[in-house]
Amino acid sequence: MGNIYLIGFMGSGKSFAGKYLSTQMAIPHFDLDHELVNITDSSISSIFSVKGERYFRKLESELLLADKFCGIISTGGGIVESQRNRDFLRSQFCIWLSPQWQSIYNRIKNSDRPLVKNKTELELKAIYQSRKPLYKACADIVYRETNLDELTKMI
Repeated sequence: MGNIYLIGFMGSGKSFAGKYLSTQMAIPHFDLDHELVNITDSSISSIFSVKGERYFRKLESELLLADKFCGIISTGGGIVESQRNRDFLRSQFCIWLSPQWQSIYNRIKNSDRPLVKNKTELELKAIYQSRKPLYKACADIVYRETNLDELTKMI
C-alpha cells in the first residue's frame, strides 16, 4: 500500500489518528503542520501573524506536493482549498475524518489555532460547511466513528 493521507477539518482528529494508525500498522507518521514548524522554525500562529494565511497555505501546498513522506500523512484542515492539492489528493489514498460538528467544535473552541481566534462558532461552522464538499471529493473513505481499531481494520 502507498501513502495514507488523513484529511478533515481542524479538530477532527487527524494528528491523533495518524499517530494511532502508525503504531497499529507499524509505518511512519508525518504531520504536515509539525513538519512546517520544523522547516520554518516558527509556530503556525507566528507564520499566520507575521506572513499571513496565504503564505502559510503556499508553504503547506509546497510540502504536500513535494510528496517526500512515506507512510501516514496528517494534513492541515485547509489543505483542500487549493485545486492543485485536491488533484494530488485524489490520486492518493485519502481518509476523511468527519466526526460530528459539535465534537469538532468542542475540541477547537478553546485552542490557540489562528483560524479559531476571533471567530464565533457560526463563522467556524461556515468554514467547515464550505470545506465539506472538498473533503468529500478527495476521500476514498469517509470515517465518522471514534473507534480507530475499526478504521485500522478497514485499511
